[in-house]
Amino acid sequence: MAETVYIVDPLPDERRRIVDALAGEPVVVKSYEGAVQFLNEVAATASGCVLVPLDLPGIGLRALIHEINRRQLPLAVVVIGRDSEFAIAIELVRSGAFDFLEHPFSDRRLRSVVRCAISGCA
Repeated sequence: MAETVYIVDPLPDERRRIVDALAGEPVVVKSYEGAVQFLNEVAATASGCVLVPLDLPGIGLRALIHEINRRQLPLAVVVIGRDSEFAIAIELVRSGAFDFLEHPFSDRRLRSVVRCAISGCA
């Protein structure tokens, strides 16, 4: 069974770009406008990875990571942000995020990080 990549981003163009970049990958892609929608719809048996921007509105990224950890969902969280936000990215990785993807990123880099997040490589 194919793993799932969950895209949580309020920007439709960004969600579409990521969906397009992953089109050739053997994954199921699901997208959400926000963290609350994602948390309301994600199954307790969900696995794969979550792609989410650092500046996630609503409940925010830290609360999303906390809730994923609280529910013990085996989801690797990949944070998308800018290089100027690197210090925050380190804090988030220490809090449970799997990786930080610097914006702008290439489709190749996105696919590489997603593959790693799904397979659990370090």
